[in-house]
Amino acid sequence: MHLALSAALDRDELFALYQPQMATHSLKVVCAEALIRWSRPGLGMIGPDDFVPFAEHNELIDGLGAFILKRACQTAAGWGDLPVAINVSPLQFARADLADFILSVAARAGLPLSRLEIEITETAPFADMDAACRVIDRLRSQGVLVSLDDLGSGYATACLMRELRLDRVKLAKSVVDTAATDSGAAGVATLIREARNLGLSVTAEGVETPEQLAFVTSCGCDRVQGFLFARPMSGEDVSAFAGLTPE
Repeated sequence: MHLALSAALDRDELFALYQPQMATHSLKVVCAEALIRWSRPGLGMIGPDDFVPFAEHNELIDGLGAFILKRACQTAAGWGDLPVAINVSPLQFARADLADFILSVAARAGLPLSRLEIEITETAPFADMDAACRVIDRLRSQGVLVSLDDLGSGYATACLMRELRLDRVKLAKSVVDTAATDSGAAGVATLIREARNLGLSVTAEGVETPEQLAFVTSCGCDRVQGFLFARPMSGEDVSAFAGLTPE
């Protein structure tokens, strides 16, 4: 896979889709998350879970991260006032120049920093927590929002929510799914309450039913994302879905 993934960066096999995020109080589109995909010859479309962890462990994550950052910033620059959320691996936060790189990519794309949100994925542990905090502080000082993805599963634990200086957390789909049980509902409510007590905004991922929407809204989530509203789509379709006027 190493050679194939390396070649994919040069052969235009990687692309981005975008999934809208909705405000719970209005159900209007308030952001769209960029999601990397790989159209691998002979195998069709491959989701990030099948190749991003491999990239992280085989020194390919910087190339993938640069690709999705550049592509998403370029696309979102034409969305009017709609922000874009872009995933960054925790391993990339060990780079001292990461913040400056992100800022320069957004500037070249013409994307205002107030419309950029960096999501820290949970696919790998942080290589250097102090370095990560410095990157986060630098980004936030320039107006970029920083969120912790997949809270409640994998490496994205409630402990990280307290350690990192963040603007937002995103509840993992697996956590939202547990809300159908009494014990699961209590756990979801506790995570949301703790995040809100820390002054963080909360997005619920993987919302697929009206019952899940009603529950996470009642617990204090201000954004929701999931198949109940929209599947990942092209950048052009985001514009149409959100009723944006192209720039």
